[in-house]
Amino acid sequence: MILDPERRHSLRGMKLSALIAEETGDPGDELVLDGDHCFDGTRLWALASDDTPERALGAAVLRSGSHADAPLTVCFDDVEAAGVAARRAVVLRPVPEIRLIEGRSLVPVQPTEAVPRGEAPPPPDGFVDLCLGVGVQPLVEHGVWRGEILGLEVVRVVEDPDLGSQVQVGVGRFDREAGVLVHANQPQGESLAAAADLIRSRRRTGAGAHPLATLCRERWLRHDLVADPSVLGLGDLVAVDPADERPNLRDPAPAPAIGTGPDGERVLVVCSVGVDPCVVSAAAELVLRESPDRIVVALPGRDVLPAIERALARLVVPTSILGVACGWDIA
Repeated sequence: MILDPERRHSLRGMKLSALIAEETGDPGDELVLDGDHCFDGTRLWALASDDTPERALGAAVLRSGSHADAPLTVCFDDVEAAGVAARRAVVLRPVPEIRLIEGRSLVPVQPTEAVPRGEAPPPPDGFVDLCLGVGVQPLVEHGVWRGEILGLEVVRVVEDPDLGSQVQVGVGRFDREAGVLVHANQPQGESLAAAADLIRSRRRTGAGAHPLATLCRERWLRHDLVADPSVLGLGDLVAVDPADERPNLRDPAPAPAIGTGPDGERVLVVCSVGVDPCVVSAAAELVLRESPDRIVVALPGRDVLPAIERALARLVVPTSILGVACGWDIA
């Protein structure tokens, strides 16, 4: 049976309040319930969702700003997500408590170790030239070679267990798979050039709400800053792997880069658009992986909000937030 959102919201609130009562013995009369979050007067409690537990830590840190940065406990049913959250929590101040739900009890969680980054594989023969020949930017991310137009992926190298490396053109998995059939007899350069031209026609200043103009805008912002890091007062800027692999093109995913500041300091730049709870936990993971001297979070000017500033101020590394002009808005 599929529950309607209001009923599900209520049941999750009941589950969280029961866990708090079991943990504290007597939650008292101060509980302020709001679905996955509950404030008991001194502590904010959060319940990670079953669908997107990876967003729970960032969302809870954002919410805690409404309660004067009260102590925070985030509860997980998913042991893997809990371990990742515990790892990231150590670079936040004060450190949020991460707990795993076992029956009616909450138990401490051991942080999991991050998977070490391996060496990037070399690109398949001719792939870089294929991309550059039609104005597509080649890059490797999480070990996968792909090509982008203004941050939007238009081609990818896919490893097939039977056929080996395949260069597939398209925006997203379904478009790539359809392209394999539709363009089977067309030279790859022609199909990639046609796809790139289509994206350029839509992914431009003043393009409006067309999907090709709105997808992955945080990566569009990163592309522009890498092209001109002086906007951030940096001498150079290079894209690096995001904290997590993107599940799809529609969900936001903070886009990071590493640059050099005027005094030679290592600067982590994290590009985000809108109010994305993942920016906090992603930045925390990147602190652990990249060991920056400081962080710059780049956002469209309208998205520089007090809640985001308060949440990012909890990182142990000095962090500044900068509102920047965006390619899709510039006249």
